[in-house]
Amino acid sequence: MSIQERLLRLSLCIFCLMAGTGGHAQSYPVKPVRLIVANAPGGSDDQHGRLVAQKLTESFGQQFLVDNRAGSGGMVARGFVAKSAADGYTLLLGAASMASYLHMYVKPPGDPVRDFAPVSLVAKTHSVLLVHPSIPARTAKEFIALVRTRGSTLNFGSTGVGGGPHLNAELFLSMAKIKATHIPYKGAGAGLYVDLLSGQIDFYFGPIISALPHIQAGKVRALAVSGATRAARLPQVPTLAEAALPGFEMSGWYGIFAPAGTPQDIVNALNAALVRQLATPAMREALIKVNSDPRSSTPAELAQHLASEIEHYRRIVKLARIVPQ
Repeated sequence: MSIQERLLRLSLCIFCLMAGTGGHAQSYPVKPVRLIVANAPGGSDDQHGRLVAQKLTESFGQQFLVDNRAGSGGMVARGFVAKSAADGYTLLLGAASMASYLHMYVKPPGDPVRDFAPVSLVAKTHSVLLVHPSIPARTAKEFIALVRTRGSTLNFGSTGVGGGPHLNAELFLSMAKIKATHIPYKGAGAGLYVDLLSGQIDFYFGPIISALPHIQAGKVRALAVSGATRAARLPQVPTLAEAALPGFEMSGWYGIFAPAGTPQDIVNALNAALVRQLATPAMREALIKVNSDPRSSTPAELAQHLASEIEHYRRIVKLARIVPQ
């Protein structure tokens, strides 16, 4: 075989490989895509999922449909997606619970690093430190000083052991070197806010989306937000880091994940669409309305973020002395 013939065959092989590499993305998607959301319709997770599904539908010209699969703190949804075909037609709206649940069990079901292919961050969310108006503290510093003088006689509510409000409060207490009594509730039902509004609970780290009406009505006082930056819907409220505890950060987040093994070109196509949509004024405004700060990322950045969150929650669960089940 001549050198020219060998070069021709080599060129043909390279061409075929390059053509095959983008084959998935060029034809994707050819049918509706399911976006699995780990909570019931109507909540914050569902609102974020429907915004993402709508924008991906616009980007690809194919239906992206929200499929709500609530249960076991998100494990039902995560387990379903992890076992789905790695073809890009089943996606997960992931959240911070992907990182925290690992530390709640002696033998946690599944592994978020092993089981999923990260696509992109979507948003970060804040919690807000709320106190009843009868509490004579107007700032986070004043509140810390008040708790310190009262020992552990003040109490705080949460949505349950190991949930976001509980872990927020434990990190706050640890960094401030103060103590308070934990009162866990069964979820973020009406009872928790009824008791906060009536003064039965002294403070609570609540999601901004549910706290905002009570703040605006003057029924609770917002002292600080938990994220690294101020919240768009509460720009006048400082972060805990700037108000009292440098280095404090506890942010919720949402991201899109596919089953592990999903072809990289499909992951890249989804990422490109999400990054493009999250940069539009319409999507940014829609996310701010549901009290989130829009954030996009590369797949590698989301993978790094998840790994960092797993370590972050490991430390907080240890601080809270939560015994794995």
